[in-house]
Amino acid sequence: MADKQAVKQVDIGKGKDEEKWVKHYSSKHQILLVGEGDFSFSWCLARSFGSGSKIVASSLDSYDDVIQKYKNAKSNLESLKELGASTLHGVDATKMKHHLPLRMQKFDRIIFNFPHAGFYLKEDNNIMIDMHKELVENFFENANDMLQANGEIHVTHKTSPPFCHWNILELARRNYLGFIGRDDFKIEDYPGYRNKRGEGDRCDMHFPLGECGTFKFTSSHTLKRSQQLQGKPVEIQKRQKITFDQGIPTNFIMNSKYFSDDRLTPLAVDFMEGASHSFSRVTRWSNSVNEVPMSECGRHMARFQEVFMHENPYIFLELQRINQPFSNGDSLSQHREIVRRYGQHPEGRRGFG
Repeated sequence: MADKQAVKQVDIGKGKDEEKWVKHYSSKHQILLVGEGDFSFSWCLARSFGSGSKIVASSLDSYDDVIQKYKNAKSNLESLKELGASTLHGVDATKMKHHLPLRMQKFDRIIFNFPHAGFYLKEDNNIMIDMHKELVENFFENANDMLQANGEIHVTHKTSPPFCHWNILELARRNYLGFIGRDDFKIEDYPGYRNKRGEGDRCDMHFPLGECGTFKFTSSHTLKRSQQLQGKPVEIQKRQKITFDQGIPTNFIMNSKYFSDDRLTPLAVDFMEGASHSFSRVTRWSNSVNEVPMSECGRHMARFQEVFMHENPYIFLELQRINQPFSNGDSLSQHREIVRRYGQHPEGRRGFG
């Protein structure tokens, strides 16, 4: 009886039009689950919906490791298959946007329950905390690229020390995610779900949950638009619109002073406009730069520049090079060719030549 009460069903019609809810999750959502243990959480959703056709459940472990670690994993996986769910193994949450079956997919909900980097040191050890933070931050960076419009990223996490020291809200902010809110997590809301330790001799044992919550995020751009529709005040940084010379317009909006003390030349703008189509981080930044509070803008820009230089050193150096007074429109076509060649490379890490 308790299990039935935990599953809220909302009828919006009959047959295929019936929408069912389990807490935050609807049978209409395209859902990606990351870091599954024995796949009991995804099985809970699929069973409650009566279908898993919109669910992709993934684990870092291989299939063989999963069924060896967890006694119920095989039956859960078989049930998911029968319900039409997709299951993937060997999916690294920090690189998942490049995982071949996921590369072209977008989701309404991306769920990571109790992310954990491993049991190498005590949980209050600063090195261990940094490992956890790196895992979550890289997950956020990947998940942000995999969201549908108005999609959400959910991370269920312990909120008591030392786990609260992961500073999940800050990690999300660094990756241009807006915080929607936090709900208390109650395992009884998900009948059949069993949390697992995942490593060591007790890998199939549960761990005490204590105080924990589900943190919900969306892209900064989506959050700002939602707040505006609801009439909530949003502090927006003043924007500077730059246009090409030679009569070529662009809607690429940025604050150029964070790249150079001088105004960006038309060539630099052209380069960034082209790059934005190939590099999602540039596009996300160009959207979110106008959404951060003025008091945080300097730190926000410094963070972007640091990450961008690290991930795309060639394109950043080229931007700096062409942002010089001697750069002129005579070489516009040459730089467009550079952008075109760069856009053909999927990782955006090829040098110029």
